[in-house]
Amino acid sequence: MPTREGAPDTRPPAGRATKLAVLGTALVLCLLVVILQLTTPPSSHIASVLVAIPAVIAFAFRPPMIICSAIVAAATRWLLLPTEPQRIGSVAGTTVVIGVIAALSCFVVRRGEQDYARLRKVVSVAETAQRAVLRPPPETLGRFRTAASYLAAAQYARIGGDLYAVADTDFGVRALIGDVRGKGLGAVSTAAAVLGSFHEAAYEQPTLGRLAGRLDTGLSRFLRDEEAFVTALLIETAPDGRTHAYSCGHPPALVLGTGAVRELPAAPGLPLGLRALAAPPTPPDAPQPAGTHLRPGDTLLLYTDGIAETRNAAGTFYPLTTRLTAYQHDHPTPVDPHHLLAWLLEDAQAYSADDTYDDAALLALTWLPKPPEPTEPLPPRNPLTS
Repeated sequence: MPTREGAPDTRPPAGRATKLAVLGTALVLCLLVVILQLTTPPSSHIASVLVAIPAVIAFAFRPPMIICSAIVAAATRWLLLPTEPQRIGSVAGTTVVIGVIAALSCFVVRRGEQDYARLRKVVSVAETAQRAVLRPPPETLGRFRTAASYLAAAQYARIGGDLYAVADTDFGVRALIGDVRGKGLGAVSTAAAVLGSFHEAAYEQPTLGRLAGRLDTGLSRFLRDEEAFVTALLIETAPDGRTHAYSCGHPPALVLGTGAVRELPAAPGLPLGLRALAAPPTPPDAPQPAGTHLRPGDTLLLYTDGIAETRNAAGTFYPLTTRLTAYQHDHPTPVDPHHLLAWLLEDAQAYSADDTYDDAALLALTWLPKPPEPTEPLPPRNPLTS
């Protein structure tokens, strides 16, 4: 992020503790060389170790400090000349080596600053693409309070192949979460194609099956890779709380509320981009399982396999349902969806020691209690007749 307006960072900032540790190491090294030079025979060449001081300083400081450390190291070497006056040539050689190492250290640090500045520009582009493709959901949608979160697997990039979207339609609130095969910026265009189709078809298709068919048709026209596909989960909640789901090869949504965390039943279907392979094709209006009726305070959690397949050092999968049950026990309904997602990402990263291998998208929708019915306003009182 910018350090000052209009000026991007040029180097990852070293912490205060790191700078103190590096500076302390350089000072201790310098003092140790002086003490050993004064207490050991001149033939030991201990003073030559001073050439390492500029390289040590380069671990946490910029070129001006590196140059200062080189001057100090060279001055120290000349101050030690009286201990071996016959070796003036060695002292001059050490001074030259100190200057060369300082110059190389400045070059390496400066090159690192330039690379870091370019990296920050790439990250900025990725963030802009994320805001354009993955638009954050509105704070409230119908009777839902919503929140979304995204963690990309590509190192230094903040966008990848997972996607989510919500829409308030005549059929109810509809939500989509999906996972594009592949990672990084190569999956962004595929995600954009699915999201574009959803934002158009969600308002037109009367059933989730037909909506999935429209998404599949749009994606099939876009894809050039025959092996590419997108897993997706579609959810629809009517104004009375009746909720249905349609799974295109995606993990089921979870319902948090009173009682145990439970899976939301979903009609099964093939991943988007692969439906044409079905023989016969999957009927878009196949009977759906009985819907679930949300109660006030219930929260729908939609997620991608980046969360469910997180592993610890022993290779054990993250116990998503167990952890959510513990969270639900500690937080009365209705839960804050923003707090839920922040806690879940932090908990999953702690479980895997921050070693996330896949994109992770989360979408939470909390069903709020029905707002009170508006009352008819009383007629204004006429002070002349009252």
